[in-house]
Amino acid sequence: MRYVMFVDRIEIPNVTTVSSSNLFLYDVDNDGDLELVIGNWDTGDLADTAPTNGTLLVLKYGKVWLKCCNLNMSLIVALCADSHCYLFDATTQPFLESGNNVDEPSLMRPSYHQKLAFNAKDVRIVDGEGPCDMVAAYSDRVVRLFRWKQSPDAKEEFDGELVLLLKWELAGQFVASQPGGGFAFLQKKFETYNDRICPMLVYHPPKLTAIRSVETRTWVIGNVKKGVQSHGPGGEPSCNYYMAVCLADGTVLLLDADLDKNEVLWCAQLQVQGELFGLSTLNFTSEDTEDVSVCCWDGSTYIFNYRKDILRFLVGQSCQAFTSGKYAMRRGHNEPVLVYATCESSLLIYYNLNVDSIPIYSLTQKIYLRPSLLKKLEDLGVNSKYLY
Repeated sequence: MRYVMFVDRIEIPNVTTVSSSNLFLYDVDNDGDLELVIGNWDTGDLADTAPTNGTLLVLKYGKVWLKCCNLNMSLIVALCADSHCYLFDATTQPFLESGNNVDEPSLMRPSYHQKLAFNAKDVRIVDGEGPCDMVAAYSDRVVRLFRWKQSPDAKEEFDGELVLLLKWELAGQFVASQPGGGFAFLQKKFETYNDRICPMLVYHPPKLTAIRSVETRTWVIGNVKKGVQSHGPGGEPSCNYYMAVCLADGTVLLLDADLDKNEVLWCAQLQVQGELFGLSTLNFTSEDTEDVSVCCWDGSTYIFNYRKDILRFLVGQSCQAFTSGKYAMRRGHNEPVLVYATCESSLLIYYNLNVDSIPIYSLTQKIYLRPSLLKKLEDLGVNSKYLY
C-alpha cells in the first residue's frame, strides 16, 4: 500500500451532507464544465418556503452558484425520504460569477414537483433507447422504475408526470446491492412466478463465504473501465469493464463484468476504524483506465486499480460523505477531485492530484511501460536487457 499526501484543496464552510449519494458530479447546465451537486434534507417544504433546512446546492468553479429552496435538457432530480420528488432545470439559471460573495448565490426554484413513495435512499437517471428512465431505490429493498409522461394537451414543458413502469422486490440492466456482499441485476422484462407476472431479476449471492456479517451494508458500482484493447471483434478499439463491490466492514472486491464467469479478480480486507462508504470511480492517473475509491469515517481514503495496487490518503478529519470524479476547478478544465463532507459541517474539495500511477515504478520500469521510448533507446544502441 502506497501513502500519499494532497495539499491543494478548497474548504467551503457550512455546506455538508450526511449521505454520499447526495454528492454528484455532473454538467448540469450543458456548458462542458462539470459541477458539484450537494443535497441535504432535514425539515421544511422546499416548494413553498425559502430558505428551509433542506437545501440543494450547485458548486461551480469552487463557488456556490445556485441554491435550490425541456425534459431533453439536463435536469437535477431531488428525491426526498418524505416522498417528495423535485426537478430543477439548471440550464435556465443565471451564472454567478466567481467574484461574487459566496453567501449570495442565486436561488433556483423547482420546475416540477410530485409525490412518489416514502423512504427513498438513492436515485439514478438511466439513459437508453428513447426516453430516459429514473430508477429509485428504497430502504425496504424495493426498486422502482419511473418514466416521464407528457400530457397529451401539454402547453408547457413540465405538463406531465412521472409514471411507475416497474417495481422489483428484492429478497442486466440495473444493479442493486444487497447486504452481505450480494447484488441483483434488474431487467426490464417479465417472468411468471406462482401464476404471477413479475419483473425479472438475477440474484448473485456473496462471492466470498468468509464475509463477516450477512447484514453488512453493501455498495456496488459497474461499468468500471479496465482498459482499451487496440482491436475488438470488428477491428475497432473496445473496452474491458469490471465491477466493484464494497462492504462497510472493510471488504472490497473486484469482479469480472461477465458474471457468467463468476470470477473474483481480487479481494482486499482493509483494517478500518469505522465503516467504508462513498464507493465511486475516477480516472485518477494518466492511464486510460478508471480507478475505484472509497472513504472511511476517520477520513482515510483508499484508491484501487484492477491490479490490486492501493493508494491511501489521510484527510485528517472525520467524514460522513465522500465521492470522487472530475470537477471544473476553472472554466474549461475538468480534473480529478476528491470531495468530502466532514463532521465539522464543511465541504472539502482536493484537486491537483498529480499522480502518474498508483504503484511506484522505477525509471527502468517506466521505460518498459513505454514501448516507443524503448525502441528509440534500442535504435541508439542501448541493449534493453541491461536496463534492469
